[in-house]
Amino acid sequence: MAKKSDKKSIYQSANKFGESGTSIFPDKTLVAYKAFVLFAFCVLVLMSPYYRGLYFDYELSVFQAVMAGIFILFAIYLYLSKEGFLINSKLELILLLFMVAYIVPYFFAANRRLALGEFFKYAFYFAVFYVASRISKGKAEKLAILNTLFLSTVGVAFFGYQAAVKLIPETARPLGMAMNGLWVGNMINSTLQYHNTAGTVLAFGFIISLMLAMYSRNKLLKSSYFAFSSFIFTAFFFTYSRGSYITLLLALLVFFLLLPREKRISLIFNIAIVGAFVIAFLNKVGANLNEHGKVKLWLVLLIQMLLVFVLTYAFGFVERRLYGISNNIYLVVAGVVGILAIIGFAVALRMHLIPSDMVEKIKSIAMFWKERNFVERMVFYKDGLKIFLKSPLFGYGGGAWVSLYFMYQSYLYFTTQSHNYFLQVLLDTGIVGFSILLVFLWLLFSASIKAWDKKEQKENVIIAGLVAAAVQLYSHSVLDFDFSLASVQVLLFAALGVLASTSSQILQKHNQEKVIYTSRKANFVPVLLTIFYLFVIIISLNFRLGNYYANIGQQALQAGNLSAAYSFLSKAVTYDSLNSNALSDYAVALYRIGDQNKDVNLIAKADGYFRQAIVNDRFNAKIRFKYAVYLLSHGAIDSGLSQIEEGIKLQPLQPANYELKADAYAKVGDYYLGKGDKEKAKKYYEVVLKIPQEIERVKKERERIPPVLKGKENINVFIMTARTQEILNIVKSKFKDL
Repeated sequence: MAKKSDKKSIYQSANKFGESGTSIFPDKTLVAYKAFVLFAFCVLVLMSPYYRGLYFDYELSVFQAVMAGIFILFAIYLYLSKEGFLINSKLELILLLFMVAYIVPYFFAANRRLALGEFFKYAFYFAVFYVASRISKGKAEKLAILNTLFLSTVGVAFFGYQAAVKLIPETARPLGMAMNGLWVGNMINSTLQYHNTAGTVLAFGFIISLMLAMYSRNKLLKSSYFAFSSFIFTAFFFTYSRGSYITLLLALLVFFLLLPREKRISLIFNIAIVGAFVIAFLNKVGANLNEHGKVKLWLVLLIQMLLVFVLTYAFGFVERRLYGISNNIYLVVAGVVGILAIIGFAVALRMHLIPSDMVEKIKSIAMFWKERNFVERMVFYKDGLKIFLKSPLFGYGGGAWVSLYFMYQSYLYFTTQSHNYFLQVLLDTGIVGFSILLVFLWLLFSASIKAWDKKEQKENVIIAGLVAAAVQLYSHSVLDFDFSLASVQVLLFAALGVLASTSSQILQKHNQEKVIYTSRKANFVPVLLTIFYLFVIIISLNFRLGNYYANIGQQALQAGNLSAAYSFLSKAVTYDSLNSNALSDYAVALYRIGDQNKDVNLIAKADGYFRQAIVNDRFNAKIRFKYAVYLLSHGAIDSGLSQIEEGIKLQPLQPANYELKADAYAKVGDYYLGKGDKEKAKKYYEVVLKIPQEIERVKKERERIPPVLKGKENINVFIMTARTQEILNIVKSKFKDL
């Protein structure tokens, strides 16, 4: 039997992929190569929030392709260096398994294109996590990534301020895209274009800035971080994100509890300084968040930052003296500071230092269960669980909510997001994927706590900050759809990569890191991943081109320019053959051109594209209605009407659908009446006459508007449209004559 030491050496030899013990490249060359990869990675992370949060495929596909390239470059570095390229940690393997959970439902997905797109998103996040965790083993690399996260959120605040004072016109394109939606309804949306997501990202950045300040030994640098934390914190308040206000308190509590004792004392006093000046200046900042504050706003912010810098710098000279105080005095001081903070906040309210609309937002939190947003979200969650129960094991693939919610909604509402990340995962990947996610989070945070328990003071500051930052993003994702913006998960997984790396290093130091070693024969996983990411580059760029041509083609189709629509949409479906909207639009262009030119081949070809669109997106009512128009206009009456009935099943609470049904059946009745076939005409007219009863039945069976929402603005009550009633009256008149 082999000795333990022999086994250990065998495992260690297997821990390198393609390693011969020494690198074939000079150390300086590899160092420069690694620095380039790190720089490229940091630039990608830094820029990710500035392109509409990478919510839209048009920007997301480019970032996915670039990240895939960075992953391959880093894999080459690992292969050439002494480190070796291997996927062998539990977290890496579980995250890979989570990726697989997103591709498993592809063949029975609600929308194949969205399912594949979500799979590529998680491939993107895996690459971010892997590179961040493997490249951040050195202090310099670790700080480079953490400072990138910090600067990225400073940029989010900066663009929000700039938009508020109209220094960034909505038509401006400083980053290659229109900067619209950054300041809407007197709220900072910034480049994320949604105030709640901006709120949680700024809260994340605020925690990162506090962590870097706590970590820094240089007094000037420490105070600079605190000064910029006030810059971020002020912008955070002006997002008016009530959910983020709550989750930040939770995250700060986690940060405080995980910090070493001495750092807790430092945090209490420094955050009191930052918070006091932010609150004191809120009204002044708010008064200048308009086109007249182009200069004054920045003066106010600079004065605030300067005061925070000076006071935190001054506090740095007495800070160490507080470390020696007894626990009893420490608790008393903490309590006094807490009481003073509450009193200070109350004074700020009484002196109207906080903008009145912000005060109202904060007060409304106390009665959150009566708030419209909360009630609506409860409805979304209930409807989401109905979807989950239809495919509980593997889910419906990425995009399950947007594809299916019309079928199961309690009343007519329009939202493309479930507003809860964990519910979204449950719908997309079922119990299998959801369980894998929970295992990933358990392994991540349990390893972090084990490492934290080793009392490595400097590293514990990083662990505390990154765990708190992750708590902020994950807890807020329960309330909103932040993680549907890929940039938020890019920031998250970059942070989690550094957290995993830091925890792993501490546990290795104490011989408690358990790595899943694999033999050389099993080292095909890294090779397959490298090949896979080459395909990610190609497919992502194809999707981008497909998206581009689909948008132009759709515009041409709406404008009636059929030749241009045909040209662009044919390219769209070539580059992205899963895009159901492009496929159905291309089918429309084909049959319209075929009708004009009497080309039966084009007309027949359109049918194939409609069918493929339905296969790829089987719960899309709009595509079925388009297909119905095509079938009815080309003599396939029963098939066309069948598609309308299917569309109504998919969107039963949409009044316009019954208008379409009434119009279609009435026209078919008119057609047979014109041919003299009164019996057939009567048959179709009778369907129209029964529509009011159908609407009442559906309303009774399905519509469940919460009492608190009844009568509210933009609550869509399910009633028959005026046009449907008009068609009904005409048909009644014709039916009497029959």
